[in-house]
Amino acid sequence: MKKYRKLIRCMAYRENNLFIAVCLDLSLAAQADSMDEAIQKLDMQIQDFIEEINAEPEYAIQLLNRSAPLSLWIKYYWFKFLSAKNGNKKQVAFFEEDCYA
Repeated sequence: MKKYRKLIRCMAYRENNLFIAVCLDLSLAAQADSMDEAIQKLDMQIQDFIEEINAEPEYAIQLLNRSAPLSLWIKYYWFKFLSAKNGNKKQVAFFEEDCYA
C-alpha cells in the first residue's frame, strides 16, 4: 500500500461564544466552549479521517485532496496577516501537522 504525506493546515478561533477549529486541507471542523476542547475535537476527527483513508486506500488521493471553501482560506490568511501585523489579539491558534495516510 502506497503511503501519502500531506501537510495539513489548521486554525482555531473564537466566534461569538464558541471556539471553532478548522482543518483547511481536509475540510473538517469542530466547535466547543474552549479553544483547547475545539482543537482536541478536531484532532480526533483528523485521526478518524486518516483511519478511514487507510481503510479505503483506493480513495486516498481523493480524500486527501478535499479542501475547505475559499471563504475559510481567506479567513485563515486574514487572521495570519493580522497576527503578524498586530500580534495575536483575536485569540487565534494556527497549527500544522504532517499527515501520513
